[in-house]
Amino acid sequence: MAGFAGKGTILTMSTAALTSTSFGATGAAVIVGDLTNISGPTMSAEEIDISSHDTSGNFREFVVGFKDAGEISLEGNLTADGGAAELVGAFKDRLNRNFHINFPVTSTEGGVGLCYLRWEFEGIVSGVETATPYDDKASFSASVRLSGAPTLTDTTTT
Repeated sequence: MAGFAGKGTILTMSTAALTSTSFGATGAAVIVGDLTNISGPTMSAEEIDISSHDTSGNFREFVVGFKDAGEISLEGNLTADGGAAELVGAFKDRLNRNFHINFPVTSTEGGVGLCYLRWEFEGIVSGVETATPYDDKASFSASVRLSGAPTLTDTTTT
């Protein structure tokens, strides 16, 4: 499959907090609007050095420790009814939410979308910032800290 343009990517966030008793959010999902850039998740893993006096070849040996799902970074246009307001609300309530990053259709056959990719994860809004330079557009940036393992799915649509 060939690459695809990022335009049309959508970030959704649940409107309800996640609870340990419901195993999911009961509220609807909202589209975080007016986004101009979505980066991440920035996953990484701890490296545990298991080298010892018995290590052969004088090269360090490593195993993987805890994995960190990282965070996503968001940028957008600052508008009265845009994504910044939704993200500020989620930041204030300090609760985990469900998030989806839906990439645009990656292939078509006869004009019908065949597949798209989607990140699914739980996370908290860990930061929101606005910027209003005198010679450029008003904008916002935000970060979402992932909690647990994200899932990248390839979904077929008709």
